[in-house]
Amino acid sequence: MKFLNCYNFYLKILIRTWIIPILFLGIFIFGLYTFLLGKDLNDPTLVLIANPIILALMVCYLFIGIYVTKIDEKDEIHETFSIIKNAVLYKTLAKWLLIFSSIVLLTVLFYVLYLYIFLTNDFNNKTYFLSVFKYICLYWGLPSFIMFLWGNLLSLWVRGKLVYLIALVIYSITIPMNYVVFRTEGNIPSTFRIDKFLSLGEPNVTRIYNSLYGFSLDLIHWDKIVLVVALLTILFLLTWKKKHVISKAQLKISLIPMVVIFIGSVIYAIQPFQSLTDDDGETIRYYRQHKIKEDNSFESPVSFKKYDIELSTKSNLNALVKIQAVNTADKKIKQVKVGLYHELHVDQIKMDNKEIKFKQKNDSLTLYFEENAWKPNDKRLLEFKYEGLRSNLYFGNTQAVYLPNYMPWLPSENSRPAFEIVTNYHYLHRVPHQPSEKKTYQLKVDGTNKLFTNLSKNGDGNWEGVSSDGVSLLSGQLSSKVDDGVRYVYPNTWESQFKQPNNIKKYLSDVAQAMKTTLKDDNLKVPHTIYFVPNQNIADGVPYGGTWWNNDYLIWGFNQRDYPTHPFFRTGYLGDFTPQLIFARTEHVSKQDDFTFNILFSNFYGRALNNTLNLPNDGVEMAIDTLFESLGDSSLDDNIDALEIKQQLNTWLRNKKSLNQKSPVYKKWNSLIQHPTSQKWNTLNDLLKEENSK
Repeated sequence: MKFLNCYNFYLKILIRTWIIPILFLGIFIFGLYTFLLGKDLNDPTLVLIANPIILALMVCYLFIGIYVTKIDEKDEIHETFSIIKNAVLYKTLAKWLLIFSSIVLLTVLFYVLYLYIFLTNDFNNKTYFLSVFKYICLYWGLPSFIMFLWGNLLSLWVRGKLVYLIALVIYSITIPMNYVVFRTEGNIPSTFRIDKFLSLGEPNVTRIYNSLYGFSLDLIHWDKIVLVVALLTILFLLTWKKKHVISKAQLKISLIPMVVIFIGSVIYAIQPFQSLTDDDGETIRYYRQHKIKEDNSFESPVSFKKYDIELSTKSNLNALVKIQAVNTADKKIKQVKVGLYHELHVDQIKMDNKEIKFKQKNDSLTLYFEENAWKPNDKRLLEFKYEGLRSNLYFGNTQAVYLPNYMPWLPSENSRPAFEIVTNYHYLHRVPHQPSEKKTYQLKVDGTNKLFTNLSKNGDGNWEGVSSDGVSLLSGQLSSKVDDGVRYVYPNTWESQFKQPNNIKKYLSDVAQAMKTTLKDDNLKVPHTIYFVPNQNIADGVPYGGTWWNNDYLIWGFNQRDYPTHPFFRTGYLGDFTPQLIFARTEHVSKQDDFTFNILFSNFYGRALNNTLNLPNDGVEMAIDTLFESLGDSSLDDNIDALEIKQQLNTWLRNKKSLNQKSPVYKKWNSLIQHPTSQKWNTLNDLLKEENSK
């Protein structure tokens, strides 16, 4: 009863203070305005990330925290509560509950408003809208409550008007836009950024919504809130003890659980984890700094036949991979080099259940077993234990999984770098790492949501199969539907794009049939499964790198900044995808990864194929112009005159025969991709010279 009386008392005080109800009304109206603006832009994600409403909420509750403490300093309030035993405790809990209930009310109100404006028949995915509620709670509601606690605590420490100045300082360094204060935005990111550490709101306020990963709702962000609340509670308890509000016994009883929670939160925070960041340049910086000259040493003398994979996708990716391998060399070997992505840190390697030494450098592992030489044709069991991933290109945690077959997330015989830097603009190019032969896979995954893979499911959390395309795993903000025998897997927010996917299948069928006829690719067909994945970031540069056309499934890559505010898959846009799909297929069938040779073919042949399919070529011709500008002499083979081949290519573009997708130029060019020679550039140059002279 005493608690309820205190609650009602402070509720009436705040209501009678006319400025506070007006502030709340203003915040609600402003929130409505931002939601309607997002509706007009047809982007429901835009109104949540970097919405200035969080700034208004945080400053409002900060000064409410100061105000309600200032009320208690008045003599009449002190006299009113003097007759109540433990009045400070009742008053404090009543104030906290009152403010927390108001925050809950505002959170629910904004969520209902969001549903009312954005929930439609074409956009109604439950998983997405549940994540919206979590986002509003995590980045709008809870930071507002923390700011109230800060204001409350500051008023206990500081008297007079100085408290407002200190409050403004705390506000400026804890808001999501605090990078303006610290001037960290635009600088080369470091492992520790003070603005990220102190911010209470959205950690990636400068980046847009990632349709695969979703909002930044990782457990580490919830842990941060728990940590801060525990710390503030400890400070409150110590302050009350100093002011003789609570006894020493009461302090011990209350302090111990808070300290335990605080220490637990700190321990969790320092554990390895992967979360979405706004640093899209991490991968490209790494490969610019770790350039490796390619030679024959990338090919391993062993062959991997069977993979037994156990994955845990919780705070980050943890893997235990057992591989049945055979020495295919004609001599004994005492060491072997295999490939593995550098962000995956190896803890232990065993050979036939005995631990062996190894060295991890860049995207390769060197295994040493001098005392137990590996004989020719001898079978051995290799066991790798590793964990990691941190960049924005590949994921392996509770919130999202993206481990495609072309990326060496599994140990492989190919130890080439996962990426290389290409063109004068230093773009990222994904080097193919999918296997060239059939392999057997058994997969067990613990800790993820619905998982999409090219393997067949064999029980809860278990998959198995034989594949020459390797293994791809996808999970996150994804939905799927089956239409006319094709399964479409796509981000939840792209749902409206797939109401009538017939035009997508028809377009792919036309492209596949033309390529199959002209380029003699017998395995090419419309895949049973198509994954539409925003798997490229702004630092990639090359728009085709994320697409991979395998024999059984297609990974259709998009930029992470792409958001379907208009239909993607209509005739006016399909032509832009054609070179992308051709390049994706050449990366699959190519026996030698030559980016320049392959990308030029994809654009030239894609332009001809668009002409055959009556699709627009404006975007393709612009892409070819940009490509020519970006290619330096170093992009071409040393045996060819760079100026001459560029002239022949430009002359061929102006030739009407270049629009004939059945031209012998494209057939021979594709043959050189599938069966490369040391003189392929000269062969192409001679072929173009001959055709241009006719």
